[in-house]
Amino acid sequence: MKLSQFIGLTATAFVLMTGAAFGQTPATNRPARTVQVNPRPRQPAPDLFDSLVASAASFDTDSPVEARAEFDPPTVPMGGRAIYRVVITALNESVKLPDQMPSIPGIELRSGGRGQAYQPTGAGKLRPETTIIFRATTTATGSFTMPAFTMMAYSKPVKVPEARLTVVPATVTGTQQPPHLLLELPEGDIYVGQTLRVPLMLPDPADGTVHGLTQPRITGDFVFSEPFPIGGRHEAIRRNGKIFPVFIQEVMLTPLREGQQELVGQAQSISTRALPGQTNVFQSYSALVDSEPVIMTAKLLPKEGQLPSFTGGIGTFQLELPKVSTNEVRAGEPLTLTVTVRGDGNIGRVVLPQIPFSREWQTFPAINDGAPPSIVQQRGFAAFSYTLIPLSEKIQATPAIPFSYFDSQKKVYMDLTIPPVPLTVKPGPIGALAQTKLSSASTSSENDDPANQERELVMTGLLEKPGHAVSSLIPVQRHWWFLGFQSLPAAGIVGLWAWDRRRRFLENHPEVILKRRARRELHRQLQRARRAAVAQDVAGFVSGAINALREACAPHGAANPEALVCADVLEVLPVSEREGQSGVVVRRLFNAADAMRFGGPIKDGPDLIALKPELERLLNQLKAKL
Repeated sequence: MKLSQFIGLTATAFVLMTGAAFGQTPATNRPARTVQVNPRPRQPAPDLFDSLVASAASFDTDSPVEARAEFDPPTVPMGGRAIYRVVITALNESVKLPDQMPSIPGIELRSGGRGQAYQPTGAGKLRPETTIIFRATTTATGSFTMPAFTMMAYSKPVKVPEARLTVVPATVTGTQQPPHLLLELPEGDIYVGQTLRVPLMLPDPADGTVHGLTQPRITGDFVFSEPFPIGGRHEAIRRNGKIFPVFIQEVMLTPLREGQQELVGQAQSISTRALPGQTNVFQSYSALVDSEPVIMTAKLLPKEGQLPSFTGGIGTFQLELPKVSTNEVRAGEPLTLTVTVRGDGNIGRVVLPQIPFSREWQTFPAINDGAPPSIVQQRGFAAFSYTLIPLSEKIQATPAIPFSYFDSQKKVYMDLTIPPVPLTVKPGPIGALAQTKLSSASTSSENDDPANQERELVMTGLLEKPGHAVSSLIPVQRHWWFLGFQSLPAAGIVGLWAWDRRRRFLENHPEVILKRRARRELHRQLQRARRAAVAQDVAGFVSGAINALREACAPHGAANPEALVCADVLEVLPVSEREGQSGVVVRRLFNAADAMRFGGPIKDGPDLIALKPELERLLNQLKAKL
């Protein structure tokens, strides 16, 4: 599996697991969200991304990346608007626009939406398509051309072809409007943590070219959008005194921070268009559309009037009468209390509080029925169940459970305490009941009044073996050496990083190692020549001097020092030195070395040793080049 395919499938699994994980009700108190379900007389086109999950299809990232660009519509009146759309067959994360887009005199471009869709291929794979749109506003008439430019996909350049737009006078009729979304926020105050039903509406031109929208989403900096929309339908709305049909998808949106923020809606429109040059032949396609920015102002919930039993519910809730699994039970036997909350708000993530502690009951936190939040939002109610164990036959009803929520319409906290349910408790087995009471007492709070403690205190026995001996009762983390010990792993990592960086540098620059070895051998051979000069050993002096010259010149030619001859050494010297005294010294030393090699006599031994100062000067010059 390729890396891009693994990333895509991992993202898919994350979306599914996130929805399932949010469906579990934790034991702690957290805010929740609700929504009512409207009739869905007309189902939208199936989402290709959901089809990917169902069929476990893979992504096609091996085909060549292609790009196309267009103005939609291609002809607009002066002062009108159009959409400049760029579509590239690559994953959204890999696509990068140039830092500066080409400019067109007479047309102003503003950044718009950006999204990813998937198109099926004949090989059973889905090919990703990333769409980037710009809003174009015309200021002059004429024919305009958006020049071709280059953008990056998978770190490779991709050429985007040119696109043409014709701007006609404003008096010309018959021009089309660019497709766009309408985004409307609900009226009234909006609070942080409140779940909103925000409709995204795509106008229907009623000519059969638009069939619906899919993958709706709302983008913002500090908002949470449910992964699945609800309330898809087709209806007529009134705007600015006009009635026109629209396709509607509702997105569940929750603001996460107070203050103003900009929201933009976008979706894929499912449309058809005639194929150029063919009669009565139409092609189905999806195109990314977006809405104009809308400013949302979110407020914090008021602190005044907040009830102790508030767990984050915001909206309008109603409580059904709770039900028990049985109205007759023995003491010490468990029963189930079922609670159903209906309403409009963050019902999908509502959390019920724990039952207050009582000596007569052993209770457990509420759990939901396992439905994901999106399903709970669509059906409009949340079901929870408590497990309770009565500990006394004197009990006549289940305990009341305090619960409250914030009414976003009345702007007050409302008490919705779960009422008791009548119950008959019969005496249970003495041994089992005593064990249940002991277990219940062990889980009670340690801060209870000691006068109310009914648990019998029992002293434990002595240990049979002594524990580990310690020299001090000071915790380990408070010793001075503990901080240094914690820094050892970090120091080891830094050391490994530095070592690997040095290793990579030497791999890319082998001449550094050669020059280092040459300096070391040069020093060794020079010392050998000096000792031979002191001992008046002509052969040793000549051998050490020749080897020192070879070591100093070898790195410049990347050759083995033993393979260098007199001409190779002279080649490294400057021209002036080559023909001067330094060249004479080199030639005399190599002539003497050749004489020793082939058995000839060395006639001028003392004169050769006298060349030691000139030799050291020459070696110092060569060493400076290393």
